[in-house]
Amino acid sequence: MAQIDIRRANSLGKATARERTEALARRLETKFGIRWQWKGDDLSFNAPQGPAKGTTGTISVEDANVRVQVALPLLLRAFKGRVEDRVNEELDKLLA
Repeated sequence: MAQIDIRRANSLGKATARERTEALARRLETKFGIRWQWKGDDLSFNAPQGPAKGTTGTISVEDANVRVQVALPLLLRAFKGRVEDRVNEELDKLLA
């Protein structure tokens, strides 16, 4: 699987970053049909169907950092650069 691993500084604090991360997960749930759940400070997600089918990952929220790890299935490997760009755009919005 193609891996995406991005870490960004979090100046918002853990509580605000968690709220925004959950709001992002809800939007992705509606748009792509992902399933997600919190496990401590990690939001784990997967796409069992739809255009992102087979994608899995974690968004880890810490006091000073937010880390996004995504595993892309075979069919989406060719789009890794586009997906990574999109993840960076969403992180920009989330941490602004």
